[in-house]
This record gives sequence, structure tokens and C-alpha cells, in this order.
Amino acid sequence: MWRAANIARDAPHGAERTARIREKLSAPDALAFVALRSEIVGMSLAEPGRLEDGEGELDPTLLHMSMVFVHPAAQGTGVGTSLVLHVLGAARSLGYQRAGVWTYRDNARARRLYEGVGMEPTGKTAHGLTRTRIQYECVLGELSRAAQAPGGGGPYGNLQEASGE
Repeated sequence: MWRAANIARDAPHGAERTARIREKLSAPDALAFVALRSEIVGMSLAEPGRLEDGEGELDPTLLHMSMVFVHPAAQGTGVGTSLVLHVLGAARSLGYQRAGVWTYRDNARARRLYEGVGMEPTGKTAHGLTRTRIQYECVLGELSRAAQAPGGGGPYGNLQEASGE
């Protein structure tokens, strides 16, 4: 599913990136969720955030969403919203105060997703070789009641915590 979503957005990854993702998924503090219909249609991975834009020590107040992917056939159906709301609910229940994510400035679909659940751009950017990433963040206690509802299945499919094993 992750590969299909990356290929659809013309961003396939090689063996090194795939190995790094496997390592992140198997970390004991990783929060991985999948959205299920008749098969996996989406996935998210969140992990403890770090100070200094991810380069510093752990920040016990921040949960960082490092991945949100939806299978191309399920995009635009609410799967991404359901996944992100589930992550935000888990973050709140685990005692985090904030949640953050980085996305590419030109990824309008992702930006609409994050803004739609109450996240806002922080103004921080990171410039890569060809694209610029922007940071979104939210204070979990300030989200609307709808965004505070724990994630669940609803019409978008069932959400399951994924095991890194």
C-alpha cells in the first residue's frame, strides 16, 4: 500500500528508504494504524516528536506523524481523515499535548487533509533539493469536538493498530 501511494504521487523509494520505514514500524514507541475495507487502504505511522525540528532530544509533549498514506483508489473517500483523527485521539489518550507533521508545500491534498482536521501551518519550512516541506501542528486540547472524537471505522473502513512484528 505504501509503495502504491508513493508510485501514484511519482515518488517511489529505494531499498534504503524501505529499510528505514521497516525500522520505524518496528520501534517499540511507534504508533502504526491501518485502514481496512476488504484490504488495507491506508496507513499512518506516528512516533514521539523531537526538539529542534526533529534533530534534537525527545519532546515529551509532541507526537510526530511521520507517514500518512492512502491507496490511490481510496483517496478522497475520507480514509486519510479517519486515520489522522485516530492518530490525534491516540496522541491525546497517551498524554501528548501537540501533534505535528511535515508535508510538501505543493501537496495540496495533504494540506487540505491536515487543515481539515484542525492542524495549522507553523511557518517552519525545510528546503530539499527540488521541493519545500512545510510543518503543520495542532494543540490537542484546542481541537474541535469532532476532531477530538477517537478514530474509528465509520463509513471509511475499520482502523486497526498495526503490529511492527
